[in-house]
Amino acid sequence: MNAPRDFLGRTIKAGDTVVYPWRRGSSMGMNKLNVTQATDTSITGYSPTGRLVKVTNLQNVVVVTLPEATETI
Repeated sequence: MNAPRDFLGRTIKAGDTVVYPWRRGSSMGMNKLNVTQATDTSITGYSPTGRLVKVTNLQNVVVVTLPEATETI
């Protein structure tokens, strides 16, 4: 099994957060996904709203690093 890779060549694994583009007619945007399963051809995970999502076009997916919470004094 080959590990799936994102647009920048980074390995996608369970526990990663990824973003990917969507388009509906002339509307476009980005969706976030928390990966729970990664296979050769697709990734599966949950959106921030709790919906189960499967992404098969991995050429447009990018693994993101979320900023750490900073403590304010």
